[in-house]
Amino acid sequence: MPTSFPAPPRRYLPERIDLGALRELDERFDELLQRPLATVAELEAWLRDESELQSAIAGEQARRYVRMTRHTDDEDARRSYLAMEQTVMPHVKVRGNQLDERFLATPLLGQLDEARYEVVVRRRRTQQELFRPQNTELQRQEAGLQTRHQEIQGGITVAFDGAERTLRQLAPYLERQERDVREASWRAGVAARRQHWPQLEQLFDDLVALRTAMARNADHATYTPFRFQELGRYDYDAAACRRLQDAIADCVVPVVRELDRRRAARLGLPRLRPWDLEVDPDGAAPLRPFADEAGLIDCCRRLLVRVAPRYGEWLDELGRRGLLDLMSRKGKAPGGYQYQLEDERVPFVFANAAGLHQDVQTLLHESGHAFHSLLCRDLDLLALRDYPIEIAETASMSMELLGLEHLDAVYGPADARRVRRKHLEGILRTLTWIASIDAFQHWVYADPKHGREDRRTAWRDIRRRFGGDVDWSGLDDALAMQWIGQDHLFQHAFYYVEYAIAQIAALQVWARYRREPAQALADYEKGLALGGSRPLPELFAATGVRFELGSAVLQPLVDDVLREIG
Repeated sequence: MPTSFPAPPRRYLPERIDLGALRELDERFDELLQRPLATVAELEAWLRDESELQSAIAGEQARRYVRMTRHTDDEDARRSYLAMEQTVMPHVKVRGNQLDERFLATPLLGQLDEARYEVVVRRRRTQQELFRPQNTELQRQEAGLQTRHQEIQGGITVAFDGAERTLRQLAPYLERQERDVREASWRAGVAARRQHWPQLEQLFDDLVALRTAMARNADHATYTPFRFQELGRYDYDAAACRRLQDAIADCVVPVVRELDRRRAARLGLPRLRPWDLEVDPDGAAPLRPFADEAGLIDCCRRLLVRVAPRYGEWLDELGRRGLLDLMSRKGKAPGGYQYQLEDERVPFVFANAAGLHQDVQTLLHESGHAFHSLLCRDLDLLALRDYPIEIAETASMSMELLGLEHLDAVYGPADARRVRRKHLEGILRTLTWIASIDAFQHWVYADPKHGREDRRTAWRDIRRRFGGDVDWSGLDDALAMQWIGQDHLFQHAFYYVEYAIAQIAALQVWARYRREPAQALADYEKGLALGGSRPLPELFAATGVRFELGSAVLQPLVDDVLREIG
């Protein structure tokens, strides 16, 4: 595969088109709706042209989102993004539904190659079933609330240790050996967030109401089944999610609690407090593997080239093309993401690094997403490149674990061992957090008229089931509001259980990589190169893993992690 990624030539759209102008977009939608379709070849050409149009719109949407999240304090970027989300995209959804209707009504549909178009047809039928014109206005309002959430989160700073810092820039203090410093930084972060809890709770209340209204407009009693359908979850349902929660409670939670007790003993503490979870329990100084973006890229590149030399070259190309923005700063939205610029078929990677090894893992994670996009970029239809979230997160989490096997490229033996151990322990802790967020979302949308105190109580109950052995005494409000820091609840409803499903798959990829690295990597790339062209279980099978959400697969993987932790 080449290391440069040229944009595919336009064959349908003019080189100059204003993708924010409804009139120009309507000319293209009208042409597609009115074009005669007499043969299968004409229908396939129609699909390619429609894909080019939708890819161009998606690319414009991505650029505006990227600009807004890079600079949440830039009013022009905000206005531009909201114009796309609140004016253009609702209109595009209406026109897209018209194209769905035309495609699904054509007598030629049955003559298409089923193996190539099965997933395309299924997805378009789902979109048509869910579409309601009145929901376009609610989705416009949802985008406005989500933008406001990004602005609030991106604007939170803390005066700490003689400087104004973002919340992410407080993270290194939690690795300090001085316990009073850890506690002070943790409390400073909570205090900064606490000022915004009322605004964020109101935003969340409004989002729950909007989402529930959308579901009812589409003839669903609650938002949960509507959202599952919208996310294309054809291969598992809410009951399967509860089974996965049960498996995590049975297989993972007891292990995490025992690890917490061991950590407390090594730290000489009766019990852990929330600020004791990141510090090295054996007294080693915090690792600071890089100081700036160039240093972060260098660390990650050294790991990637050991997995496959082409991965380092791909990361270099993203850097050369200005497709990386990795360091935390004021005015930048929180979190990390990879966003595909569909018209160019290249990924943009966004992160909030602060000098920690965890930032190296984050870049490995987002590189996995980016390489997934690159591996399937030659699929000609946007619908075929639109892969399920579960396989997307398998790509990223697997890359984290593959890089973990080559830590000697960055660290000496002792540091490599402790980084590896901490990451593996973190996988188990993260599974319990994922189960918490997933259970919380199911609770929230089952009773959308719940009160705020009900919500806090529900969260406390959930964390009692899935949380570790940590002492929260005197911190009840922080515990009760812990959920509000999870951006997915605001930005991507119900998008979180995928991380657990993908982690189970990634642990399988990793176990196989340690036994037969060449074949494991070949199958990993083979599965990712399929994009979203096959149903999810087939994508998993091509990647060399089992798609199963229960203790039968999870318990052996937990046992494997424990053996590797030592």
